Amino acid sequence: MIGSGFRVAVSIFCLFVAGIGHAANLAMNEGEWETVSESSFRMKGFSMPPRTFRVTQCMTRENAVPKQEKEGDCKAVKYKVSGNRVTWAVVCPKGDGEGEITYDGTGKSYAGNLRMKMVENGETMTMQMRLSGKYLGPCPKGKKSGPTGGMAERQAQAEQAMARAKQAQAEQEAARRKAEEFLGRTVVPAEAPGGCDQDGFRLTAKCRKEVGPVDLQPGLYEITAEEGYRIPSGASSLSGEKRRTACVNGADPVPSELRSGAQPRDVKWGKGRITWSGASSSEETKGGVVFRGDSFEGVLTKNILATPGVAHLQVTKVAGKRVGDGQCPKGMEYTSSGREYTAKEREGIAEKGKKLLDNPVKGIRNLFGF
Repeated sequence: MIGSGFRVAVSIFCLFVAGIGHAANLAMNEGEWETVSESSFRMKGFSMPPRTFRVTQCMTRENAVPKQEKEGDCKAVKYKVSGNRVTWAVVCPKGDGEGEITYDGTGKSYAGNLRMKMVENGETMTMQMRLSGKYLGPCPKGKKSGPTGGMAERQAQAEQAMARAKQAQAEQEAARRKAEEFLGRTVVPAEAPGGCDQDGFRLTAKCRKEVGPVDLQPGLYEITAEEGYRIPSGASSLSGEKRRTACVNGADPVPSELRSGAQPRDVKWGKGRITWSGASSSEETKGGVVFRGDSFEGVLTKNILATPGVAHLQVTKVAGKRVGDGQCPKGMEYTSSGREYTAKEREGIAEKGKKLLDNPVKGIRNLFGF
C-alpha cells in the first residue's frame, strides 16, 4: 500500500496543467525543458530514501509548470503567477498539497518544490519533492507543448496500452452482455403433460406401453451445443458452438451433452418431450428435450455448489436436426448414453453375447474373473 501511495504522490507534480492566466510577462524561454525531481517519502515508523526522476518536455508561458498525462484522481488548482514565481495547489481524494517554482532572471532555469500529505489505510504519509529545470533549446519541429524524448515515448506507450485495455474491456463487456442474454432466454422446457414416470433416459417397458417412443424419426443427426456460465462474482461467459453428428432413436433420444451432472430423477417421458431433474451433494440439475419429428431442442441447467449457499450456474443448449438421407452408418443405428459403437465393436459385442448364451456358466465366470 505504501508503494501505491508513493507512486501517486510522485506523479502529482506532473499533472496536466491548464493555461495559467497573467503569464505573458513571465521570464521563461518557451521551448524544450528538462525537469529533475528528487523526492523523499515519510510515514510513521517508515521512510524511503530520495528518488530522482528526469523528464523532458516542451513548455510555454501559459503552461509553465512541468506536466504529462493526467494520472489518478488528483487535480492541480489555484494557479497564481507573481513575477517569475508560479504557485499551485493539489487536491486528491486522500490528501492535498501545494507546489511552487521560481524562474531565474534569464528564463533558462527554475527551482522549486512540492509538498504533499496523503492518508492511506488510516496512516498519514508526507512527501517532499525538490524540482529543478533547465532550458534545452527550441522544441522539436511541429511540437509546441507536451512531453518529448523518452517521456514522449513512454506516454505514447501508456496511451497505446490504455487504448488496448479499453478495447479489451469493451470486448469483455460485449461478451458478458451476450452471455447474459443467452442465460436469460435459455430455459428448460415445461414438464411433459401426462408424462410417464421412469428412471433414466432409456424407454422403459412401462412407459413404452403407456406412451411409446418419442416423436422423433430415428437416424443421423447434426447436434449443435452451446454453453453459458455465471460465477458467484457475477461474471458470465459463453462458449462457442460445438457440432457433431450422432445416431439418435426414439427409445434413447437424449444426447450426451444433456446427460452430465447429477443422476436424473423424476424423469417424465412424453410423446413430445422428456423432462427431468437431479440432485447431489455438489450440484442440482434440471433438463428437458422437445421433439419435433426430424429435429429436437434441449436445455440443461446446473447449479454447481462451490461453497454452502454459493453456486456456479451452467446452462447448456442443444439442437439436433436430421441430416442427409437420415440413414445411420451400418452398425451405428443406436446410441447408449451418447456412446456410438462402430460395426466392428458391435460384432465383438454380439460374439461375446453368443458365447455367453452357448455356455452361460463359463461366460459368467469369464465375465467376473473367477
